[in-house]
Amino acid sequence: MRCYKLYIIWFLVGMILVGFDLIPSWLEWANSVFLILAGCVAVGYAMETFGKKRGLIASILIGVATFTIEGMSAHFDIFFGSYDYTNRFPPLLFGVPIGIGFAWIVMIMAGHALTLSFKTRLVKALVAALYVVVLDLVLDPVAYVVKGYWLWDSESAYYGIPFSNFFGWFCIAFVVQLLLPRIKQLPSKQSIHRMNMVFWTIVVLFIWIALLAKLYMACIVAVISFSLLQIGRRFYNGAKKT
Repeated sequence: MRCYKLYIIWFLVGMILVGFDLIPSWLEWANSVFLILAGCVAVGYAMETFGKKRGLIASILIGVATFTIEGMSAHFDIFFGSYDYTNRFPPLLFGVPIGIGFAWIVMIMAGHALTLSFKTRLVKALVAALYVVVLDLVLDPVAYVVKGYWLWDSESAYYGIPFSNFFGWFCIAFVVQLLLPRIKQLPSKQSIHRMNMVFWTIVVLFIWIALLAKLYMACIVAVISFSLLQIGRRFYNGAKKT
């Protein structure tokens, strides 16, 4: 899949350029390209898993709905808290980076891929939402404190990011997981691998940037939380086999 190969190349380059803040202002649109490429991989996963038509429609609805929610939250201070996007994450549409919708498609489909072994839809949605929230525990500090992609109006102890933001992320991820179509056929191992790789490379990228920026608390929280989720998931898979 060409999008996946391009994504991996973009990721490897981004580890250096974004990590060491070497991207000039006129090239900041490249951050959105990174998310769009990841989103294309996620759409491919959705089309294989839910059927081409339903997977494409589900992806479009997720992208549009989450983009709209993000826009409403930024303009009216609802859902996540009080914040505003800056011009450091172009291109913007109605004041919202277009890459945001693609990012949510990635997170939803990655959550689905990571929890394929769970049989109960409610548990699956719960665990998938937790993966998304843990990602945001390192993503948001980097995007706000280091990169300045958005600005929070909060005095929270966790880098000035309010609890309502993480609660909002959890609720949206949880509800969307519950609303996903039923699986038409299990995705191939290759498709699952690609989706998982996209998710974990994003995690690695943000932890890497956080380390370079000395956001040690965010790194520790993310690593411990992801480790617990992975241990719990493997324990569940092991118990299911016995």
